[in-house]
Amino acid sequence: MVSEQIDKRKAINRHHKTKMIVSLVFLIVVVIAAILGIIYFTLQQTRSEILLPETEDNSAAEEPEPEVVLPDRIDFQPVIDEWAKSAGGTHSVLVYDLDRDETVGEYDAERDYNTASLYKLFVVYEGYRRVQSGEWLADDKAGSTGYTILQCLDKAIRESHSPCAETLWAKIGHDELDEVIERDFEIHDSKISSLVSTPNDILKMMRIFYEHPDITDETLLAQMKDSFLNQPATEYDWRQGLPSGFTEANVYNKVGWDYNPEGRYWNIYHDAAIVEFPEQNRHYIIVVMTNRVPFEKIRALGTTIEAEFNKY
Repeated sequence: MVSEQIDKRKAINRHHKTKMIVSLVFLIVVVIAAILGIIYFTLQQTRSEILLPETEDNSAAEEPEPEVVLPDRIDFQPVIDEWAKSAGGTHSVLVYDLDRDETVGEYDAERDYNTASLYKLFVVYEGYRRVQSGEWLADDKAGSTGYTILQCLDKAIRESHSPCAETLWAKIGHDELDEVIERDFEIHDSKISSLVSTPNDILKMMRIFYEHPDITDETLLAQMKDSFLNQPATEYDWRQGLPSGFTEANVYNKVGWDYNPEGRYWNIYHDAAIVEFPEQNRHYIIVVMTNRVPFEKIRALGTTIEAEFNKY
């Protein structure tokens, strides 16, 4: 009897122990699950916080760039065609819109011409490149001209000073300049050693001046800009052509001419200009190359182009 009671108590104790163990195991499982849940949630939050800025940046990077709004195109072709009918002699014209990067009028722009003094554009830009790079020293004497290299670069444009230009050209080397023009300027139809160029190539050279990719020195840039804009009358009027035809624009130009005093006509009259309308922030290059065309006709072209511009 006593033995049966003892066995009964042992069975009850075993049952209680089993229940306690099961309960404890269940509790441990629940606690572990809760801990794992907290860890998982925390990791997810951390991951989200880390990835969110990256996602936003990636989204911003993938957004398309804002569309560039170009200014209105002005077609100067009718104006040029009308001018060409009455210009006389041999003539070529090219008008290029720098802001739209396109030609907006032209007449016979691939014709070869004797450059006259427009060759100085090629010499002077290469000279500025050499001063910028340190190959030439700005304050060194330019041969027997009585001027420094920097002064000659200025005078070759501002006053079309031939002794300065010829001295600098010889210093570069005639054949070497042709190689520079072909290789570095990527101008292919001009032979400056033979004084031959086209309106298309003069346009390219003026565009190089406008963009001046090789010139960063502010002093050089300021001189370059001023020498194209402020040219004294001296014994010649360097601005009697295109510049005098405009009243509302800044005209940065270089002329090249050959006058026949006996026949009293211009064998050559060329005008290459960067024309800036400051109020409208518009920029053009105009190249006129002519034989036996009076400068008054070239002035009239400038006036007509400005009048057409003002219609818009």
